[in-house]
Amino acid sequence: MAADPKSATKPAAKPVPPVVEPLSREERLAAWAKANQKYLALAGGAVGLIVLVAWFLAVSSQRKAAFARAQLEQAWAAQDAGNLPLASSELQRTLTAYGGTDAAFEARLSLNQTRLANGQTQLAVDDLRAALDGSPPPRLAGLTAMLLGAGLEELGQAEDAARAYERAEGLFAMDFQKGEALLAAARAYRTAGKTDLATARLQAVIDRYKETSAGATAEVRLAELQAPAG
Repeated sequence: MAADPKSATKPAAKPVPPVVEPLSREERLAAWAKANQKYLALAGGAVGLIVLVAWFLAVSSQRKAAFARAQLEQAWAAQDAGNLPLASSELQRTLTAYGGTDAAFEARLSLNQTRLANGQTQLAVDDLRAALDGSPPPRLAGLTAMLLGAGLEELGQAEDAARAYERAEGLFAMDFQKGEALLAAARAYRTAGKTDLATARLQAVIDRYKETSAGATAEVRLAELQAPAG
C-alpha cells in the first residue's frame, strides 16, 4: 500500500544562525595579523607585522584621543553653565579614563583651575607642581607653570611664584606669551619685596619682547618702579 504523502515526515527546519556584530576594521586587522604572523615573518621577517601593529596602535590612539576630546568638551560645557560639581566630575572622568592624551592633560589643568576657584589652592598647587615636573605636552607646559605661579601667589609664596613664572617663559613658544610670563614674574618679585629682581625682569621684557604688548606694559611698570618716592 502506498504511503500517504500527508503522513510523510517533514524536513526539519534549518536553524537560524545567530546575528553576529561585524568586527571593526581594527579588530579584523588585528585578527588577521595574529592568524598570519608566521607567514608574515617568513615573508619579510618581523617587519611586516611590526608595521601592521604600529598602524593598529596609531589608529587606536587616534580613537582614544577623539573620545577624550568629546568627554572634555562635555566637562567644559558644564563648567560654562556654572555647574562646577558636574564639571569637576566630568574632568576627573576624562583624566582617569583617557590618561596619556592631550585632552586628559587639559582636563587636569581645568580641574586645577576649578580647585583654585573653589579655594582648594594647596591641592591645586601640589598637583600642578607634579604635572610640571612630569612630562606635560609641550604646548601646555607653559600654561601649567603659569597656573602653578598663580596658585603660589594665592598661598602668599610670591618668590616661589616668580620662579614658576620665569620657568613659564622658557616653556612658552610665542614671544607675547614669554613677555606676559616675565611681567608676572616681575609682579611677584615686587610683592616679595625683591625690587631689584622685579626691575631686572621688566627690563628683560623690554630687551627681549619690546614688539609685543608686554613690552609697552613693562616700560610703564618700570617707570613706576623707578619713580622717586613721594
